[in-house]
Amino acid sequence: MSRTRAGNAADKASAGPPEARGIVSFVVIWCGSALSQLASASTNFAMTVWLWERSHAALPIIVLELCSYLAVVALSPVGGVLADRWGRRRTLVLSSLLGALVIGCLWLLYGLGALSETYVYLSMLALGASITLQYPAMASTITALVPPAQYARANGLLSLSVSVSGVVAPALGALLMSSANLGVVFMADIASYAVALATLVMRAPRSSPSPQPETSGPTTSGATKSGARLRADLTLGFRFIAGQPGLLALQVCFFAFYFAGMFGVLLAPMVLARTGGNNAVLAGVLSAAGVGGVLGGLATTAFGILRARPLYVIFVGFIVTGLLGQLPYGVSTSTSVWWATSFVGAFVFPFILAAHQTIWQTRVPVEIQGRVFAARRVLTESAGPIALLLSGPLADHVFEPAMRGPLGSSAGWLVGTGAGSGMALLLVLSGLLSVVTGCVGFRVVRLPTGKRDADR
Repeated sequence: MSRTRAGNAADKASAGPPEARGIVSFVVIWCGSALSQLASASTNFAMTVWLWERSHAALPIIVLELCSYLAVVALSPVGGVLADRWGRRRTLVLSSLLGALVIGCLWLLYGLGALSETYVYLSMLALGASITLQYPAMASTITALVPPAQYARANGLLSLSVSVSGVVAPALGALLMSSANLGVVFMADIASYAVALATLVMRAPRSSPSPQPETSGPTTSGATKSGARLRADLTLGFRFIAGQPGLLALQVCFFAFYFAGMFGVLLAPMVLARTGGNNAVLAGVLSAAGVGGVLGGLATTAFGILRARPLYVIFVGFIVTGLLGQLPYGVSTSTSVWWATSFVGAFVFPFILAAHQTIWQTRVPVEIQGRVFAARRVLTESAGPIALLLSGPLADHVFEPAMRGPLGSSAGWLVGTGAGSGMALLLVLSGLLSVVTGCVGFRVVRLPTGKRDADR
């Protein structure tokens, strides 16, 4: 495919071999994306505080989180289709423009004094749409720019940006809210989108649209053919995964692990219940997770997965997370144990993600990666709403009351019988689910060998 003069000039200006130029381009794009991610996380924190100050109720905050999850699950297939049809560069640019437009509307509404909960929820749905465009395009950009030997390190950078925003965003959002107002938070977010757009214009690879599936039937009308092609595109990722037994088994294991991890939403209420509402202890536990995530992301970026087999890293990671990063929450009431548990779970997670993503990047054809990665995300992220909807009722109406009754006499020796013991038992069970998933994964997941095999 011919390239524009600007693209040729940029290539001539870049020194070094093509692989080095690709890595530099990816790092530049990642920097813009990481800055935008940090600003967006700060905005999300600020909107959470704003909702709490208006209602002093948990329901609006839960609705905010559900809007984000629902948008990602519902719209990810569309994002995958666009990433493959339009190319990575155009899709990433559209994602940033959509995010900037949504935040700009919120900033305008806030300035006019017309911002309400409804607009915040609608904005979260729209921002979720922006994320669905960004994820498959960004993941396939690694394949386009980075040599296969460096996939794990590049994926480690993506994990690092998530961890850093998780640590820094609450403090940054709180600082901007206390020293200025929500409008300033919105303005900072818009500026970060501008930086991300600049890095994309300078460095994002141009890619031609991938070939589209043919539809049969010589008498089919144009509208029918277009509809059939769209349906084929939206389901292609799911059909590809279903047709690869090894990848399908891996995805089922990852769903189970993610489902178990989402019960971590009970950590905060459990800690508060067991410490009599001590916010400092909870802050320490969350901070330990942030530090662990950052160090894990840095280690993955620096060392990759140390030439280990990706499947080995994934399933050992599941087992270590369950035994040391989840289960001790429930069986101990020691603050230091909680901190260590939080650190270990967050530290291991970037290695699991890097190994998992590397397998898919090396086994899925480049021309359909957007659609396959989007389908994979739907299958994984759907565990989030399910766990969120189950965890609260199970904790409040089943396990907590049961631990004050017959269940307490049989499980009390493990998790105690006081306030929070029911939630502690749920966290123990989620840790055991992670361990079982890792053990089962070792037995059932088999990936065929091949030229692009990341597991050999």
